Amino acid sequence: MNLSRWQIYEDSEKSLMLSEIGSVVRNRVMPPRRYTMIHPGAKLSEAEVNEIYQWTRTDRRQLNHSPEK
Repeated sequence: MNLSRWQIYEDSEKSLMLSEIGSVVRNRVMPPRRYTMIHPGAKLSEAEVNEIYQWTRTDRRQLNHSPEK
């Protein structure tokens, strides 16, 4: 995923990436434990996890209901 190219991705690709982001954050796969051991400030609070998860769900919903291009 390259966020500088986000606008050129197909909606289906964006939806898949958002789904993956939501999943790895919610399941606490990201950020990786080996990273947060060195950078404890990178640990996400429960509120941050929920905020990221809700953002991905909202954006996926908008993508799935947007008119065809």
